[in-house]
Amino acid sequence: MNFFEFSRRIERPWGGSLRRRESPAIKRSRCTHNYLPGAIFLSASDSTDAAPGLRSPDRALRLVEHLSRSPQGLTAKQLARRTGIPVKTVYHHLKTIIDRQWAWRGEDGRHYFLPNALGSATDVTARLDRVQPVLQRLAVDSRCGVFLTSLRDEQLTVITHSEIGGAPRLDDIAEGLPEAAHATAAGRALLAAMPSHHRHRYLKASGLRPFTRQTVRSEDELDEELRTAAETGLYTEFGQCRSDIACSGVIVRSGPRTSDNLALATAMPIDLPDDRRRAADRLLRLAVADLVPILGPALTPNEQSRIGD
Repeated sequence: MNFFEFSRRIERPWGGSLRRRESPAIKRSRCTHNYLPGAIFLSASDSTDAAPGLRSPDRALRLVEHLSRSPQGLTAKQLARRTGIPVKTVYHHLKTIIDRQWAWRGEDGRHYFLPNALGSATDVTARLDRVQPVLQRLAVDSRCGVFLTSLRDEQLTVITHSEIGGAPRLDDIAEGLPEAAHATAAGRALLAAMPSHHRHRYLKASGLRPFTRQTVRSEDELDEELRTAAETGLYTEFGQCRSDIACSGVIVRSGPRTSDNLALATAMPIDLPDDRRRAADRLLRLAVADLVPILGPALTPNEQSRIGD
């Protein structure tokens, strides 16, 4: 199911259609939408029905669109700035959007799109044939090592990766990696996706192993670095896990369980010129946009048990 079908599925409680008055700007834009490569796409102007509690389907669908394109999550104020919708109205629509399970709200105050609004859930391992080409393309274009990661059983785990000559390899960072969430870009993105109390409990149990002299030493320092990175959604580290390697990471998917969260990271030589680093970060974001509609939500335990039946 695509977003055009999704928007038409939204029905009013009395079954009628909501005729909207369109401004000339909306009419002109009907056939001039910009498409973010690989991102889930939503056309608010193609919806003719409203959901219960949503008096303005255009606004509600615009909010869902921005959430679908932001796997790192967005606060109500960020949504208001991006859409131009008043904050009070954003809060009103978010309540109904969450009630209808199109998104969920984390303890960090950010709102996260639930891809199962578009259909059934998909498991990561079942989609590796589509994920791997995205990682390979990113590795070639950025000249970086590329890693799709998650926190499984409280350990940082590489689910799949792609390597290229001249870039850091998995073998270069494998030693101590399960305990390196605080010192890696992918791990930091995953930690930021946790509720704060869960993150602090995790860090207390795992500790902050000092991999290098640059490794963050305290939870307060790490929290501050995560808050700063959350403003852009790009998590970075320079020589904290390996003294000769720098990494950038972005959340690809987040969910109610820690194991639902996925992060994509690039690893590069620490002396890479700034212009090449910025170019690699732009390519990383584009790759995330490609992965969001592929990976979808995590399977529930019942759905996982049916795999292979």
